[in-house]
Amino acid sequence: MTAAIHSLSTSFAHNRIFWSRIILATTLFIAIFSDPPTYLSEWAFNLLELAGYALLAAATLWRIWCIVFIGGTKDGVLSTIGPYSVVRNPLYIGSFAGIVGFGLAVGLPTLAAALAVLFGLLYPAVVAEEEVRLREIFGEPFNRYCEKTPRWIPDWSLYQELQTINVSPARIRQGILDGMWYLWAFALTEIIEIAHQHQLLPHLF
Repeated sequence: MTAAIHSLSTSFAHNRIFWSRIILATTLFIAIFSDPPTYLSEWAFNLLELAGYALLAAATLWRIWCIVFIGGTKDGVLSTIGPYSVVRNPLYIGSFAGIVGFGLAVGLPTLAAALAVLFGLLYPAVVAEEEVRLREIFGEPFNRYCEKTPRWIPDWSLYQELQTINVSPARIRQGILDGMWYLWAFALTEIIEIAHQHQLLPHLF
């Protein structure tokens, strides 16, 4: 079982764009054609939706914040300030919040849980490969960074930032566009909900 999971994770790391598109298409299909769970009361359903919206908004702002700091890093310089001072993979943390938020926002907690588990199974291999590359580029400074900075769980006691940073407008613009995916996902959840209310979409599950 462990070997199969490792093989799957490695395959995802080597073909991330392809598999990400497959997962995205499957997620959208489930979100569009699934019937909301009947075991949830109305107040619990609404609460989960609100939590999902909050996570989507947080993911958007978090990723833009990350890009501000990495966009202010010179090429060939290891970014260790701002969100990168508290966790080594802040962009992936934002992605995790976004996918879980989407599952909750469409009223499918099972989908949110499945996406969270899938993320936990697939992304360790992605991060491992990236850390090998970063270790080759930065050497000992990256080793010291790894020793003090957690990989997944932010440690806010480590937070550091400079008073001013220089940023690349092109990187910031790209970061905003990337972060907007979560706001578009927010809009999509509303469209799906309205379509279901007016019986414009069938329930297949």
